[in-house]
Amino acid sequence: MTSSGRLSIPDTLRLHLACGVGLLTRIPVGWLLPSAYKNSSASWPLAQSIWCWPLIGAGIGICAGGLSAVLQCSHIPPLAAAGIALGMQILVTGGLHEDGLADTADSSGGMTPERKLEIMRDSRIGSYGVLTLCLAILIRAGVLSSIHSIVLACLICGIAGCLARGAFLVVTKTIPPARPDGLARSLYPLAQRNLTIALAVIICLCILLTVFLMPAPLTVACLLTFIVFPILLALAVALLIARYAQRKLGGYTGDILGACAVITECTIMTALSALFY
Repeated sequence: MTSSGRLSIPDTLRLHLACGVGLLTRIPVGWLLPSAYKNSSASWPLAQSIWCWPLIGAGIGICAGGLSAVLQCSHIPPLAAAGIALGMQILVTGGLHEDGLADTADSSGGMTPERKLEIMRDSRIGSYGVLTLCLAILIRAGVLSSIHSIVLACLICGIAGCLARGAFLVVTKTIPPARPDGLARSLYPLAQRNLTIALAVIICLCILLTVFLMPAPLTVACLLTFIVFPILLALAVALLIARYAQRKLGGYTGDILGACAVITECTIMTALSALFY
């Protein structure tokens, strides 16, 4: 069977994008797949595709932030506009990360790692999960409803979306998986080369978004604020979540990675929007 290593560079990039889009969204990716992978049972190179995850996250964030600001410019009430934009984002992603956040919150009611992992696999949602989801949506809606500039909304949400999908890569590199099976297990061990490429993509994206979308004059302080500060903040959030997962579960799960993405997104959006509020 043809592997990604024998594909041409364009086909390899298409395969990686299909992996990322297929994992992080509900967008059909059959048209992206190289011919060797269509109607094939060959495994997809999930770990090799991590370089495009921040790119996909940035695209999702830009669409949500831009839609919210455009609706507000169309005289839709700010909170309603934010709700519509978040609804679009959740529709595109299938609520994947939000589901992980809710399961992680519910697992806090377990007393042992085994019980916590059992709760995470339960499809039902408890009061902890509901409350945590409400808070996460409230924070993001509050930020979106306070941003009336289209370019500023795209900048803040683009950076937040990029770093949210990049943060859980730090978790997978820092601690082992808590289970011997599951989709998240396929990321372990995460190759240093793949992680380095992903981090390079994150830095380049933050620079490009800041240079092209910053509504204020570009200064050294401005560049540091929108590039270095959010990256360090996302790193801090990821390391804290990794430490929590290691102590409470013995490692990460897919739900932990989803929770990491939502918490990072809320943190970055709140911190950056505070600079213009």
